[in-house]
Amino acid sequence: PYIRRKQGREQVTYPHPLLEPILKDTLGVILYQEQIIEIAMYVAGMKPGRADGFRRAMTRHLNRVEMSSLEDEFIGGCLANDVPREVADQLFAAVQGFAVYGFCRSHAAAFARTSYETAWMKLHHQVEFGCGLLNNQPMGFYHPSVLVEDMKRHGMTALPVDINRSDIRCLPERLESGLAMRIGFNYVRDLGEEGRKAIVAERDHGGPYRSFDDFLGRLRGGAIGPRAVRNLVMVGAFDTLGQPRRELLWGWQERWHGKGLRRGIEKQSELRLNATAPVLPNIDAFDANQLEYRISDLSTGHHLIHFCRDRLSAMGAIESNKLTAIGNNMPVRVAGLVITRQAPSTAKKIRFFTLEDEYGQVNVTIKPDVYDRYRQVANRQPILIIDGVMQRQDGVHSVLASHIEALNGVPRPAQRSHDYR
Repeated sequence: PYIRRKQGREQVTYPHPLLEPILKDTLGVILYQEQIIEIAMYVAGMKPGRADGFRRAMTRHLNRVEMSSLEDEFIGGCLANDVPREVADQLFAAVQGFAVYGFCRSHAAAFARTSYETAWMKLHHQVEFGCGLLNNQPMGFYHPSVLVEDMKRHGMTALPVDINRSDIRCLPERLESGLAMRIGFNYVRDLGEEGRKAIVAERDHGGPYRSFDDFLGRLRGGAIGPRAVRNLVMVGAFDTLGQPRRELLWGWQERWHGKGLRRGIEKQSELRLNATAPVLPNIDAFDANQLEYRISDLSTGHHLIHFCRDRLSAMGAIESNKLTAIGNNMPVRVAGLVITRQAPSTAKKIRFFTLEDEYGQVNVTIKPDVYDRYRQVANRQPILIIDGVMQRQDGVHSVLASHIEALNGVPRPAQRSHDYR
């Protein structure tokens, strides 16, 4: 109601004149915990200390006896101030509902300032803002891959890990077209802080790495373990040096036996094996996507759903950027990678999922009966196809689910949704 009143779409009213000085700056709507204290004092006639105790009690889970006692005290005080019983009941119900999620003015002000500053940073310094977010994970609500996809949809270029251009952490990089974000060595699994520093320090000291063998030779005996070397190759850190990833891995296995950088082993010829390397297929876009998800937990290239689009289109699933054309209460089929699953305690067992495709995100509401029917699929499958009806209100749209199924035959992505219970 506050937003509707702020936008002039709903008239500002007060159930009783005593509430106007308390709720005037929030247009007649209870928004802050301090307002509960003021209502308890000036409408229900409580002393200041008791009013704060009432506020604290309302934010706890109370049994029926305790809640009934609070209600009787509140209603009695209101009646003593000539507040009609109907208004007193309405006011207690409003306070009771608000107390579940309300917070104090200072908390709201801190959030408002943070929201404004981060929105300003994202608009005017998107690359630097993106680097800051990725370099301070884990934090916030969304997985790093979701943050990167959002940045890409807003026009930012994300560059993959590169042995000669990446730094310890993600940093802006100047291109002819403007600033881009270069993914740092902090997004290479198993590399570790010591390994990241060693790569950058040796590069600063001895110049760019000229080849994969040059890299191995210069860092031999250092802090780079065999898993980290393998992951650097697989994520494409040496791609700009010209040799395909599978050839690098084969050669590394042949010359170093994949044992790491500390020692070599006997020649393959001594094992009486054929030393001729087989013809190895190149890494295609899908393989590169899967490797980047697996090793860096994000993709600087295509979104995973890009590779499923033909199948999803054939099944009638609509891209997220076309949902604006679907009218309210019209049937719709959507699909995407599940990025959040929420089950708020105040939502009466209603679930809220967010799906993401290559074009954006779709919010999905799942009522308890639908969730019970499709619980196993909804909770365990990474890519979902959901039938439902479009719901529109105040410029926001979501899908009310009626049927849920998984997209079969797609490799499970390494990233995982954030599930909130």
